[in-house]
Amino acid sequence: MALGLQRARSTTELRKEKSRDAARSRRSQETEVLYQLAHTLPFARGVSAHLDKASIMRLTISYLRMHRLCAAAGAHWTQHL
Repeated sequence: MALGLQRARSTTELRKEKSRDAARSRRSQETEVLYQLAHTLPFARGVSAHLDKASIMRLTISYLRMHRLCAAAGAHWTQHL
């Protein structure tokens, strides 16, 4: 009985370790993508290097909205020329 309990704990510990490693990998990938995204935004490197994840997402969304708005406004103005 003790051997079965030990195996169950061992299996559980291995599963937990695998889950922790997967989570660590996901966080690392997320950090890399956000780093790349921050440096793609039209800001000085010194500014973009100090942004947190939420700020990067907010600024990216705002940038995309402004880009879309300017593109739509440009199309509107060229139609009236």
